[in-house]
Amino acid sequence: MKLLNRDEARKLDTLAMNTYGLPEAVLMENAGASVVALTEGDVSWKDARVVILCGSGNNGGDGFVTARYASLAEADVVVFLMGDESHMSDASRMYYQVCEKMVIPVRKIKKAEEAQPFLDDADIIVDALIGTGLRQGVSGEKADLIDRANASRAVRIAVDIPSGLICDSGQAEGAVIHADYTVTMGTLKRAHILYPGNEYCGSVKVSPIGIPGGAADEFPAEWVTAADVKPLIPVRTRISHKGSNGYLGIIAGSQGMAGAGLLAAQGALYAGAGKISLFTPQSPAEELTGLLPEIMVRPASTYGEFRGEDVEDVLSGTDACDVLAIGPGLGRKQETQDFVCQVLEESEGPIIVDADALYAVAAKKFPLRSCGGQLILTPHVGEFARLTGKSATEIEQHRIDMAASYARENQVILVLKGAPTVTAAPDGRIAVNSTGNPGMASGGMGDTLTGIIAALCGQGLDVWESAVLGVYLHGLAGDIQAERHTVGFTASDVARTVPTARERLLGAD
Repeated sequence: MKLLNRDEARKLDTLAMNTYGLPEAVLMENAGASVVALTEGDVSWKDARVVILCGSGNNGGDGFVTARYASLAEADVVVFLMGDESHMSDASRMYYQVCEKMVIPVRKIKKAEEAQPFLDDADIIVDALIGTGLRQGVSGEKADLIDRANASRAVRIAVDIPSGLICDSGQAEGAVIHADYTVTMGTLKRAHILYPGNEYCGSVKVSPIGIPGGAADEFPAEWVTAADVKPLIPVRTRISHKGSNGYLGIIAGSQGMAGAGLLAAQGALYAGAGKISLFTPQSPAEELTGLLPEIMVRPASTYGEFRGEDVEDVLSGTDACDVLAIGPGLGRKQETQDFVCQVLEESEGPIIVDADALYAVAAKKFPLRSCGGQLILTPHVGEFARLTGKSATEIEQHRIDMAASYARENQVILVLKGAPTVTAAPDGRIAVNSTGNPGMASGGMGDTLTGIIAALCGQGLDVWESAVLGVYLHGLAGDIQAERHTVGFTASDVARTVPTARERLLGAD
């Protein structure tokens, strides 16, 4: 499903009208009708006292149509209009007049307190005040009206987006409707899935409102669901063998940080890698040997960490590998940074770059475009802040656009981890992940993800497919764990659940 910003949402409506010939009034009719139709399984409209809050924009027009359908569903409806009537479109004005002809009360108000007695008695409040065009926080009487609606005991249904949310960032800079349900038109908007916007939307229901699916094809961002990634799952034949399922080389670990490499290897193992070699310095190698017998632990440095002089031996050892992963637990010593940059510069094929390898890329200002391999970078927000020089706050507010820009400018696949994780490609594709939960906010989860993505690369997926499917499977495994315990499961638990997640995904409709 497409995931649109404010300008794209407006353009989609324009395409529907100009390219497909759908009149604005038809789109508005379908939008208002769907508010009742898509919620009637959860909300009882019959005999309900319904208050509909309308603004003077097209969101308000949707509200006038909703009033008619609510009335036809035998609800007791009253509409409050707050806004400059001169700004109403012809379609909005027409549906306003339809309400008048149906003797549905439409009360024009300037003060929020005028609606208070009705809000107190309401069973359902429909929010059609503002819509997706908002650029800054709501204040004044509209903010007061929003606050009063939030204080009501009624079920709140937002039309397209809760009033007060900034569509592109999901930020709440002033008063915002706390919706129990949001019925969005055409397709999802960014505020529906970005934090904190997703906290205000309640259950989101999507109404296509008659817009043909192809109308949104030009927009790059996708909300990734099971249907999108199920076809990507590698399917093994009866003649598969370990060599045909990828030989992975994981370059990880240092003295005191042995476990990070093992977590990455474990993620790769449970994601189906054929063979895995963990290249790590001598001291962590001694700690790890035999802990996971399926992993070949290769001592690759006589020091407690990797240094530039180890590059030749490591690359010689990884020469037979189909995929490399580098970074977990490497440490941040100057010598290790030099080692990382040399490995990236001289390696070919897919390389997953994570953790301390990302630190080295940022510290050394390594020119990613000059790398011979196909890079997948997997930073969390803090690591991405170091790579870009931007603040964590700025990144969280613009994570989709910033991920897309970085991938394009540096010609890499960028997996920006977080809520939600955004995967971006150099060609402009953007995948926003729909799985994962707060219980996954614990140490080692990123290392496990690195191994999962590497394993999928080794099984024949390209770097884009490996990243998108890997992120989804990792999150789904976490969601399966959260069904048992919302907090307290580990990265190892998630790794061991990947086969179950894969089976569940294969069985999804």
